[in-house]
Amino acid sequence: MIRPDARLVARIDLDRLAANWDALNTLSGQAECAAVIKANAYGHGVREIALTLVHAGCRMFFTAGYEEASELREILDPVLPDAIIAVFDGITGHDREAVLNRAVIPTINSLHDLGLFARWAGEAGTPLPAMLQLDTGMNRLGAGADELGRIVNSPDFGAADWRLVFSHLASADEPDNPQNPRQKTAFDAMRATLPGIAANTPASIAATGGIMLGEGFHYQVTRPGIGLYGLSPVPAFSDHLQPVISLHARVLQIRDANPGETVGYNATATLTRPSRLATIAGGYADGVRRHLSNKGHAFWNGLSAPIIGRVSMDTVVIDITDWPDNSLTPGDYVELIHDGYDADAMAAQSGTIGYDILTGLGLRATPHYDGDIMNRIHF
Repeated sequence: MIRPDARLVARIDLDRLAANWDALNTLSGQAECAAVIKANAYGHGVREIALTLVHAGCRMFFTAGYEEASELREILDPVLPDAIIAVFDGITGHDREAVLNRAVIPTINSLHDLGLFARWAGEAGTPLPAMLQLDTGMNRLGAGADELGRIVNSPDFGAADWRLVFSHLASADEPDNPQNPRQKTAFDAMRATLPGIAANTPASIAATGGIMLGEGFHYQVTRPGIGLYGLSPVPAFSDHLQPVISLHARVLQIRDANPGETVGYNATATLTRPSRLATIAGGYADGVRRHLSNKGHAFWNGLSAPIIGRVSMDTVVIDITDWPDNSLTPGDYVELIHDGYDADAMAAQSGTIGYDILTGLGLRATPHYDGDIMNRIHF
């Protein structure tokens, strides 16, 4: 049951999460399907998401930073002590503890990273596991062709036990974009310059969108992120995935208002008829974007009501005039995200992307986990 004191509830279906990983694993073919659970598992709660993915069969995880990775190690050690946990960010001097004592695998993005990492390997007296990121066209993180040459020729190159060589596609959500094959060609060319054992290191270039580009982009490891949570960057593959989260807002007050009266900050909405209004919990402090002012919707029992006036920090007003009398009472819940209006749909009305919506929902919403899988996992 939903906590009766919860003002805004994010219901998270863990059965759907497991089914999404299984679908992405199948689409990945012979490649190992990892899981990207950075940003508190895209706002879904890292503990519950990680344990569910382990139960589904996932053994390799990626985070953005070392604090996330260390938290994940503590979660997974009791159930999967040999889980592979890797970090995208590169390294600084502050990350030594995680690498040396928590079995977190760092990414080497630059010659600077390699030099620092080599000192730690020297302390350990043995090469340490690491990943190498190649920049194939994003100019974000990773070594470009020139820097890769300096890395390969560095005496520190042997300080790493290379576990993965990877890059990231900039336009995988556009299957016909010529940047995709260009990046793949660049990736293959750069890998071909790696010496010895490193040349045979497993490779990865596909996140969720890359998986959907087909077998040629799968290599040995795929790294789905957004797809785990039910959103597809490629619409043609949406049927393979199920949205994991729905957002439920408590009704705080219902009032009748007259024509000519205004609603919300700055009086951006003026009523043109006798109206029944419901004020519901949830606002931009909860990830309900202010851009939804006067154009978003809330839902209840198959009915839709428009957001009227500005989205506030903590509340939203919806117009339920056209709903049957006594449809709602204070304490009931309406939906702001559900199967028919998922985070991508909210994002489209907000001028952003589903990733932005999902990661913003973890600010104050109370998580409520559902699914039969909860009877088989100790959380």
